[in-house]
Amino acid sequence: MRILFKGNPSIWLGKQREKDILRLTEKHLRKIISLAIALKDFIQAFSANSTESMETSYKEIFKLEREADDEKESIIVELSKGPFHPMDREDIIRLVLTMDDVAANIKAASTKLLYVDPANIPDNVRKDVAELVNMVYNIVMSFGDALQGLIVGSKDVLKLAENVERKEEAIDEFRVVLIAKILEWGEKSRRISALLMLKEAVENLEGASDCTEDAANIIRGIVAVGS
Repeated sequence: MRILFKGNPSIWLGKQREKDILRLTEKHLRKIISLAIALKDFIQAFSANSTESMETSYKEIFKLEREADDEKESIIVELSKGPFHPMDREDIIRLVLTMDDVAANIKAASTKLLYVDPANIPDNVRKDVAELVNMVYNIVMSFGDALQGLIVGSKDVLKLAENVERKEEAIDEFRVVLIAKILEWGEKSRRISALLMLKEAVENLEGASDCTEDAANIIRGIVAVGS
């Protein structure tokens, strides 16, 4: 998106059409935040060995991911209606599709964990998976701050986006240690299917973090172009 402001994003955001579209991305984000909250409920049930509660939470995750996808499609339809510079349209689409990848990774992680019996997973591994989910929730919330900063024209938007990057780096480091624990447990237990599903779920959670950082980088690019 090629911004028509110098220094302060609020000048560009005075263009009502672009502002309306960004408000739609805010609605999309709310669905993704709801997904992150539902994921926390899911992992709480996982930690408590409650498969029934896991299934209930998964149904909510499935529903919210579909709703987030609907929001994405609505934004793309709106982008096709009004006059936009092709570069502007491209940046908004990239932002929305990247946000949607966050939702897809959250759903994928919970889907794979459904195939794992939590009673077979060591307490320390379950605890770390729960901590990773909490970290993913926090990075999604930090991205929400950055997106809101862009919408309102905050002078701190770059700092808010940089905070997302710092959180992604912490998640990546945490994930490496957690994968090592999972592999060590898998070697001893010889539960290969559970090992694979658990490892892939952790990779999806890290993928959600990566996509959140990517979305924050798109925000940084939007602001940098107009500086």
